[in-house]
Amino acid sequence: MIVDLSKSVEQSVDLEALRGLLTVAHRRGFGYFGYLLGGVAWPGAAYRFLWGPSAPALLQGAFAAAGEFAGRTVDFSELRRLDVLGDAESPRVKDVDPSEVEQLMDRAHAAGVTGVSHGFNDLVRTRFGRLAFADLGKARRHRPASLHFLASRDADRRAFNLQFGASLMTESAARQSLRDTKARVPNGYRDYAPIDFGSGLTIGQVAQTDSGTGRWDFFNRHVVAPLIGGKRVLDLGSNNGSLPLMMLRDGAREVVAVEFTPEIADFARLNARILSWRDVRPYDIRVLTGDMRLFLTEDLGIFDVVTAFCSLYYLPEEDMSRIIARAAAMNAVLILQANDAIDNLPAKTVQLHRLMHENGYPDIEVHTPPGFARPLLVGYPAPVRQVVERQPEMVSQGL
Repeated sequence: MIVDLSKSVEQSVDLEALRGLLTVAHRRGFGYFGYLLGGVAWPGAAYRFLWGPSAPALLQGAFAAAGEFAGRTVDFSELRRLDVLGDAESPRVKDVDPSEVEQLMDRAHAAGVTGVSHGFNDLVRTRFGRLAFADLGKARRHRPASLHFLASRDADRRAFNLQFGASLMTESAARQSLRDTKARVPNGYRDYAPIDFGSGLTIGQVAQTDSGTGRWDFFNRHVVAPLIGGKRVLDLGSNNGSLPLMMLRDGAREVVAVEFTPEIADFARLNARILSWRDVRPYDIRVLTGDMRLFLTEDLGIFDVVTAFCSLYYLPEEDMSRIIARAAAMNAVLILQANDAIDNLPAKTVQLHRLMHENGYPDIEVHTPPGFARPLLVGYPAPVRQVVERQPEMVSQGL
């Protein structure tokens, strides 16, 4: 009987995995499996076996040599246009703030230029007063996010940490920080919202489409992204920050994220630092630890958009109404994600629609993706109505 039960459990797990694969193929298309191999598995394996700290020294050397060959030298005039290289008349500087050197290095990296650590001891001040390298003869330019770019950029940052006694994010530090922080997160939430940071660095099962970046990619982006470009956003119940970070990646100017559990809020802060490092660009996000009702009790400023993705309905209806009314009072577009599979909470589309309509949102769109029980409700307080381009894959209905 024990053997039969064990086999039954294994079969059910296999069946669940198969259903998951079929769901991914249906929603994302079979081409996505190519991305999982080439964009996730291969970069992760290359870090482990070719150029990361645990890779054999022989393979590390071969990979570095290949990177020198693959990268192209950068014309000096191009480097000056990028504002990272001085000219012959630029005066040398000796005592500089390491943070200024970091900014200079980041400017080079953002343009795909690596191998700049050779210039840390030879810096100049341009005629515009900006710090620049005096010599970048060993610099190379790689396609951003390519393996050789990642490895060479990482070498620059490790050299910076060594020379200046700093602790900038590196590939190994990111992985270790994720492991350490994730271990402190309560069970059930460690992989709840998967994030694909790009280039083989992930947390959770990134093929999923029901939560994390998968939900953003497949369901939420089509509706939310057109509404947040250049906007200040408040996100209530942010979990590990996956959806607020995707909003920033897709054009939000600033996000204030509220998460109740301190360990998960710390996870969100770390994920924000990692994504900013990975993308070589700053993201303006502030993660507050606290109840969603902070929106009612604290002065967080004015927001253009307020979002709550499968979170607001955990509050009592009276508090939900107060939060919705406050968002309407500041003329914010309100985006709520319902969960029509929940029966014991006011989480269904019809319930959230009623609360929005009763508390300042006369104009509401409901976007119901086929096969997904979590519709998005977008409310516009009069007279803020914005035109939203309707996506063919989303079924929009009014209640």
